[in-house]
Amino acid sequence: MLELAVKIQNYKCFKHETGFDAIRRVNLIIGRNNVGKSSLLDLVEIVVSGNYEYDQETWRENQRPQVVFESLIPEDVITRTFSSSTSGGEIRCNHAVYGQMLIGRSIKWTKTGNSNTSSLLECDDSGINPPLRDSGDYSKTLPHNMAVPIEGKVFRRLSAERDILPEIASDNCAIGTNGEGLTNTIQNFINRSNLPSNLVESNILEALNIIFAHDAVFTDIVCQLHGGGRWEIYLEEEYKGRIALSKSGSGLKTVISVLACLILVPHLQDESLDQFIFGFEELENNIHPALLRRLNDYIYKSAIDNNFIYFLTTHSNVLIDQFSKQSDAQIIHITQNKSVASCITANTYIENNGILDDLDVRASDLLQANGIIWVEGPSDRIYLNRWIELWSNNGLKEGTHYQIIFYGGRLLAHLSAEAPNDVKAGLSILNANRNAIMIIDSDKKNQETPINNTKQRILDEFDRINAYCWITEGKEIENYVPAAIVDNFWSVSDSDQVGKYDSFFDHIDGVVAGEGSKYSNKKPLLAEKLVQHMTKDNLLEILDLDECMNNICTAIEGWNS
Repeated sequence: MLELAVKIQNYKCFKHETGFDAIRRVNLIIGRNNVGKSSLLDLVEIVVSGNYEYDQETWRENQRPQVVFESLIPEDVITRTFSSSTSGGEIRCNHAVYGQMLIGRSIKWTKTGNSNTSSLLECDDSGINPPLRDSGDYSKTLPHNMAVPIEGKVFRRLSAERDILPEIASDNCAIGTNGEGLTNTIQNFINRSNLPSNLVESNILEALNIIFAHDAVFTDIVCQLHGGGRWEIYLEEEYKGRIALSKSGSGLKTVISVLACLILVPHLQDESLDQFIFGFEELENNIHPALLRRLNDYIYKSAIDNNFIYFLTTHSNVLIDQFSKQSDAQIIHITQNKSVASCITANTYIENNGILDDLDVRASDLLQANGIIWVEGPSDRIYLNRWIELWSNNGLKEGTHYQIIFYGGRLLAHLSAEAPNDVKAGLSILNANRNAIMIIDSDKKNQETPINNTKQRILDEFDRINAYCWITEGKEIENYVPAAIVDNFWSVSDSDQVGKYDSFFDHIDGVVAGEGSKYSNKKPLLAEKLVQHMTKDNLLEILDLDECMNNICTAIEGWNS
């Protein structure tokens, strides 16, 4: 979102220059306890506030902290900085012509004080004479003119240690980062005529029901005054009645705290949401994973709708799973070596594995694929991925919602869908994942041919665990290829549909001599070519494909609900 590096050095646990290589809509900060996650949020707060003065206690080894920015120089900054009507001096040519040579070059600079003073650190000015540092006042004005888009926005933080407690009545509507003041704020919104009560009674209530979908239905939010002058928030819940927030779980308090940041704080500060940068610390504390996902879905959708940026510190693999494949999200991994912290942006498989290792997440703890589809071989995978794409309207993706694994024909006899402890010989597929689908070629030569004992055993075992096993109605997976696709690919017309129990490749030899034999040992290659011509319309009437694909997509959606 913002191709601007923001880093810091000599600040608390950060000795060497480290931080963000860029700023995205969602910035997930991962690391062990006390490794520096909150200090990285401090960096964000420093930049947003534009105050580059630091308390002495934050200095590292008596060295003054320094925020370092790095970006490519855009054309508009060059136009504002270099005058086309000026020549000579240190530059010895037209200044605008000189400036044009710097467009797209990398520049590093720092800021001090109240952000009015910018200093050049480095510039990629190789081949440019003179170098920027020797260009007179331009070495100061160019860094000063470089934009820091998050500077001047409103930073709002929600601490990991938070609570919502009954509070003495007050007209003060200030909400602390730990939740202090939130009870008074909500009662003021409900009771004071100069505040819009609908933000609590409608907006927050609606958001609560979105986030708690399937778990609870809230019908009202009220505040009541206890003896001693303390206000308490109560939630009216369907079938349960009115319950005091102090008697509710901390997960509900976290959700209300987040909603207060998104709904009430902008009104109190008279700023639109797009002017905010949020820092949420460890939202997963005491929250069920399903609720955490829905809470983060809500925040993410709000960020898209209102165009704001937010940062999350976390230990949760749930959030890693949610955001690891988002193009507008990034994961920052903080590690520490001999009390010196450093950050990397996790872009590779190895870096992401390092995060899981750091959080002590193991494959046995984290079902890294939400479910597995077992198929005989690679050509089956190619056809199946295309069919899932068509039947799910491109909504289900391998690697995100499911994973396909090959079992390799005859090896099926060594697999079982029984519980691992019940398997006397062979391997239980449930060891790989408790969510499973299996697809098996029937290999039937006619209607009367029975399926073999192994396939019948697997079918029965899948029935017992309420999982889906698809034994093809036709002989093999290729028997689902429509005649229209054969006509299209081989440029023929009006070929017959391959028979339900016929060899597809013998059939193709009869359509175009030698083509079936050519591809009989290159099934994946042929599959890659044929799926390009497949649409749902030309597949719908083929054998039991529509019914089976609906069953498969429903099962995958269930794994990912």
